[in-house]
Amino acid sequence: MKYTAFEADEYDKKIRQTLPYYEDFYKQVLDILTVLGKKDIVWLDIGCGTGKMYETAQQKIDIREFVFADISENMLDISKNRFQKAGNRFEKKAVQEIGEYEKYDVITAVQVNHYLSEKDRELAVKNCYQALKKGGIFFSFANIAMNSEKGKQIVLQRWQDYQIANGKNSKEANEHMKRYGTEYFPITVNAHFETMQKCGFQLVELIWMSYMQAGFMGIKE
Repeated sequence: MKYTAFEADEYDKKIRQTLPYYEDFYKQVLDILTVLGKKDIVWLDIGCGTGKMYETAQQKIDIREFVFADISENMLDISKNRFQKAGNRFEKKAVQEIGEYEKYDVITAVQVNHYLSEKDRELAVKNCYQALKKGGIFFSFANIAMNSEKGKQIVLQRWQDYQIANGKNSKEANEHMKRYGTEYFPITVNAHFETMQKCGFQLVELIWMSYMQAGFMGIKE
């Protein structure tokens, strides 16, 4: 089966209906890499999906090698159909399965790690730390937990309202809210910091947050 860019656009459209400021996730990564003057980058994108990270970065960042990784053969086929060329590789791989050492300048995991258990999440972050070169950067965007039950209910309602306003019906939006704690397992901002530091990152920063999503940066010193 041949997958098309149109299908990728449809897939990304559905994500935009679900995630507020979805496009901004990728822009934050590019902004920071630009500020740091990163060039000739070897880049691993975990959970690459349709290739949105590469699509956003390819004309703006000096990339030597880009590795598209996903557990879905369907997603990899779409990415390969769109971006297969010299310097790009495609691997069916989960973040828990990374076994490389000091190979990458950048690793990105956008909306990936919140699907993992506490044990697997820690393994995933540790694997990313080990796979980075010294000075390498890990970017993680994920759904996050609030600090209180009241805060959780407020933000879930706000998120549900967003989805309805952007084209989902009430049933679809409500079903998505029910996935909290059953299909994805968010942790607080502080817990993200603790996990990344425990896995070796001494420099950890919150780089973006809105609704129930946040972006984190860890630099391997």
